[in-house]
Amino acid sequence: KMKITAKTDVGCVYEDNQDFYVAGRLSDDSYWVVLCDGMGGVADGGRASRMAGEFLKTEIELRLLDLITPETIKGFMLDAVKRCNLKVHSEGATSEGAMMGTTVVMAIVRSNVVYVVHAGDSRAYHIQKRSIKQITRDHSIVQELLDAGKITPEQATNHPNKNIITSAVGIEDEIRIDVNEQKLSRGDMLLICSDGLSNMLSNDELLAIAKDNDFYKTADLMVERAVE
Repeated sequence: KMKITAKTDVGCVYEDNQDFYVAGRLSDDSYWVVLCDGMGGVADGGRASRMAGEFLKTEIELRLLDLITPETIKGFMLDAVKRCNLKVHSEGATSEGAMMGTTVVMAIVRSNVVYVVHAGDSRAYHIQKRSIKQITRDHSIVQELLDAGKITPEQATNHPNKNIITSAVGIEDEIRIDVNEQKLSRGDMLLICSDGLSNMLSNDELLAIAKDNDFYKTADLMVERAVE
């Protein structure tokens, strides 16, 4: 059985917290998490993240237990995020010109495999006793520069365009979504987070906190360290 712990914090920069998460268990073999980070430079980021998270929660609770094969699970996840995008985009188009946008990471665990779909720069990591691996790949200007070899990983850490993402829920009626899957072993950990955490802590710091502390303390400790 999996255990879930979570923490969110407004941080030190903004007056409102635009992150939103929901998670749950539908059976001993079906667990899920949705995390959304509203886009701070867009007027209704907080409303977009909550709307997207609640929409996907409803979809998961209605349909997940009926999905049997990996192909149907991944197909459902991609379709749900596409429809979520249209809903948020439509809402933004009718709300007095206030654009609405949010990142999304949606993860479903079934039979020792995690399936992840995402848009934006919120992340999913796979943590084992001695290693941490990023499952997702950021949809961002900085990631594109890294992939093209135009900047180094060190330059990416403090790049001035670090906050510019290239895909998000609600901005356009079409959306780029990536899907990944990762096998899990007993004792492994999944970390789903917004850039409020990943911008502040290195992979080594995240791994050290996960490895050296009781599970139920990890979310609190990671967020406390990021705020510091």
